[in-house]
Amino acid sequence: MERILINAEKREISRKSALRQLRVADKVPAVLYGKKQEPTNIAVSSADLKKAISTKAGFNVLLDLTVAGGKPTTVLLRDYQAHPIERVFTHVDFQAIDITEKIVVEVPIELTGLAMGVKEGGILEQLLRKIEIKCLATEIPERIVIGVEHLKIGDSIHSQQIVLPKGAEFPKALNYTIATVVPPTKEEVPVAAAAPVEGAPAAEGAAAPAATAEGAAAAPAAGAAKGGAAPGAAPKAEGTDKAKGADKAKGAEKAKK
Repeated sequence: MERILINAEKREISRKSALRQLRVADKVPAVLYGKKQEPTNIAVSSADLKKAISTKAGFNVLLDLTVAGGKPTTVLLRDYQAHPIERVFTHVDFQAIDITEKIVVEVPIELTGLAMGVKEGGILEQLLRKIEIKCLATEIPERIVIGVEHLKIGDSIHSQQIVLPKGAEFPKALNYTIATVVPPTKEEVPVAAAAPVEGAPAAEGAAAPAATAEGAAAAPAAGAAKGGAAPGAAPKAEGTDKAKGADKAKGAEKAKK
């Protein structure tokens, strides 16, 4: 495994003004801790730190850290803080380790191949991007490669199915689901209401309004048959009844003479 040499300098206790001056000088505040040493406040070059994690090992890169020109200490970058917008390191934690003892680290997972279930229309879902393993610091793999060609719809890959590199093991006896192939999602298409067909029998529940309309049409007709004026009928011409009465009167006078 590749090892990177990185230099550090001691710094004062974390005061805002001191931290600001370090960042202006393109340095990152950090702390070094371990089992056999007291925590030490240090600062490292931002450029050196970026160069170190740009290797294939990424954040699992093994570092030989020297503080103020002293003896190199083998360390791992265990934690960090970054600016939310500029994405530059604002603080880093280094852990001193013993290369003869196994440690727990997170390793990226890489899925390869085209699953059979995907060919059938399914969707491959990767539930875990990293997984914890326990191994020597000098034997940390760059990634765990998993082939998914055999997965059908409904199949999954679990952590206990993974063949780890020689000397590596899982720190916990748990069985994690790493990836699965799920059925395709079906979209429900709304069914449009059919337009009524002329002459077709009325649907159940539609007879009542029709009967009501029929009765309403019959009522005016019945009223007209009895001599009453149908609603909406034109009014009689004004003076028609008076004219008929005058004609009858004239006829009666002629009969007397």
